[in-house]
This record gives sequence, structure tokens and C-alpha cells, in this order.
Amino acid sequence: MKVNFIIEGSGLLKYIGCSTAAQQFVDYLINKGIEININSRDRDFDIIHAHTFGPFAMNQSRKNKNAIKIITAHSTPSINRKNIITGGCKFWNWIYRYIYNKFDYVIAVSDFSVKELINIGVKKEIFVVENGVDKKKFIFNKKKGEQFRKDFGIKNDDLLILNVAQITPRKGVYDFIKVAQNNPDIKFLWVGGFPYKYASSDYFKLKKIYKKNAGLKNLKFVGFVKDIVGAYSGSDVLFTPSYAETFGLTIIEAGSCNLPIIARKLEVFEDLFGNNIDYGENNEDFSNLIKKFQDDNFRKRRGENSFSISEKFDVKLIADKLYSFYEKIVV
Repeated sequence: MKVNFIIEGSGLLKYIGCSTAAQQFVDYLINKGIEININSRDRDFDIIHAHTFGPFAMNQSRKNKNAIKIITAHSTPSINRKNIITGGCKFWNWIYRYIYNKFDYVIAVSDFSVKELINIGVKKEIFVVENGVDKKKFIFNKKKGEQFRKDFGIKNDDLLILNVAQITPRKGVYDFIKVAQNNPDIKFLWVGGFPYKYASSDYFKLKKIYKKNAGLKNLKFVGFVKDIVGAYSGSDVLFTPSYAETFGLTIIEAGSCNLPIIARKLEVFEDLFGNNIDYGENNEDFSNLIKKFQDDNFRKRRGENSFSISEKFDVKLIADKLYSFYEKIVV
């Protein structure tokens, strides 16, 4: 079986979730005997599997007339709101509906996303194949964690609250800042930048905040880091106050590194992760939860719970699911 993975994006775009999620499948599928190409321009594939839907994906889908065309719906209209400019426009419903219906099959990364895809008018058959985490890569590393703290001036006895995300209102950046402001004795650190640059919501406003760390001594925006395992290993809690997600890749990555998680109470998170992470609905909830994590024993117990999430979404298991799907549709 010959498959062409389409993962568009260069520069900062290679750090967005759909790119990293797709790349984790490659080695596992190759080990199962599938010939995987990435962004090939050839025309002799059994399957074209797009993980993004830019011009290259659409062009390759059109040119490979005999291939089965699949697209993974990492993105939906709801996660454009407060993420990119014009993201709240109903025009995006039409765009997603038009593009997804051009493929033979659509893969959703959660049951929650299936509902949205149907609601916007996707008529093609939808299968669920969740994102996976490479547990060979995402594993707690004390040495890397210590180096991460040293690199960013975090003391050993500081409680460090981490987020890994694009800097946009949809990801809850203003809430992260407010919670940091309300807890001046606790350190907060945000890894991530502006992959969509000028198209990002509130770009110019947030760029100023980014450069000045919101004027807070206990908050750092550090941009992208080369070794995200060091960030997860050197932090005490992952705090993700996002307003909309299709899955939550950083949650399973952090969980694989034994990092406990605080997240906004979203239906998609509750469906996928249950009570293994802690939820808040507003900034007061988040602050109260963070204070609970000052207790070492509580933090350790909740880290064990988040680790159990990562086992459920081990990329080996999810790759098996994707492989079974390929076998089902290729005659």
C-alpha cells in the first residue's frame, strides 16, 4: 500500500498541532509495511491522506485520479474564532464544507468534532481516528527539565505553570495573563508564538504583550523551544485555558511526561479525558486549582492520572486504528 501524507506548512507553520500530530504516525505506519511519502508530487498512490487543506493538498488530490482521497479534519470553523482574523465569519462554514466534501472520506479526531462536521454540512463518511502521542519521545526527563528551568531563570523551588500553544485569544492568552497577575508568587511560562503571523487575531496587540511579558515579573512568553520535552519535564502543571479545541494534543503530550493538567471545562476534553485532568470555568476556578497544586502529593497523584490518558492515546494504538481504516477502504 502506497500513501502520500500531505502536511503543508513551512517555517513556523510546521509547529501547529495538525503537522506534529500527523508526523508522529509516519514511522509506525512504515513499520506495518506501508510505503509512506510526505508531500510527494508523484501520481501513483493508493491513498492521498491530507492533514491540511491548502492549495498543494487540493492539487494533489485532483491529480491523483485513481487514489482514494482522505482528509483529517484537525481544523473546524469553531477553532478559527478568536484564532485568526475573520475567524468568526460564517463564510468559513462554507469553506470547510466545500473542501471536506471534495474528499472521499473524512477523519475526525474526536467524537465531538463529528457533530460539528455534520452540522456544517459535511456529507462524506466520517471516521474517528484520534491524535496519538509518541511515548518513546514524550517521557519525563529530569536532566532536560532542569536545563529548561536554568535556561529561563526558573528556580528549583518555584511552582512553574506552563502552557504550550499559539498566542491567540482562542487559546485563552488573556486569561493566562490574568491568572498570572492574580498569583504573583507563582511562575507562569507560555511556549509558542504566532504561526499565522499577521492573520492571527489581535496580532499587533498581543505582539506588544509578548515582548513585554505583559509587564509581569512572574510571567514569560518564550516563543518556540527546540525541545518541548524539556518544557514538560521542567514544569509543575500544564494550564490550558483554551476556549475551543478539536482534540487537545498538548494534554496527551504533557500527560506522557507525568505533568498534571488544568484545562477549561470543554465538552471535548470531558469526553476524551474524563476526570483525569482538572477543570475550571473561569479565572477564579483556575487560581483556586493552581493553589491546590502547590501540594507535592496532590501534584504527584494528578500527574499519575494524566499519564494514564497518554497510555490510552499511545500512537502505536492509534496508528493501528488508522492502519485498519486504510485496509478497510483499499480493496
